Amino acid sequence: MALADPSTKTVLIVDDDEGVLNLLEILVKRDGFKVDLAMTGDRALTRLERKPDAMLLDLMLPGQTTGFDVLKRLREQQKAVPPIIVVTAFATDPELKKLESDPNIRAIISKPINQEKLLSSLHEALKTKPPERKAKPSNPA
Repeated sequence: MALADPSTKTVLIVDDDEGVLNLLEILVKRDGFKVDLAMTGDRALTRLERKPDAMLLDLMLPGQTTGFDVLKRLREQQKAVPPIIVVTAFATDPELKKLESDPNIRAIISKPINQEKLLSSLHEALKTKPPERKAKPSNPA
């Protein structure tokens, strides 16, 4: 099966930390994807109406709607749910154990973010072709 071009896919990135949001946006765009951003759970639910192809979701969000709430609402809907990659600083939280059985969650990535793991999980979930990585030039002594 041929892999899709990442430029045909949109990734919704949800994180309340502007620095993390910007980093994720740069990484995801650099790998060729289109990006949509949300800093709250409520905004994420609104953005999901645009039908993104995947979602990177932080669980600890401010306000009434956390990342856990977003996941719960998605499970309650009878609509198709995009593949979700959870990005969290709380990788040891017992609540995460429950998420491992959620069929919509393709990966759980802990912060600080392993860029390679994040991007490979995204390409795998969306069946897209990663860009060629240029080998880092070695420094001749």
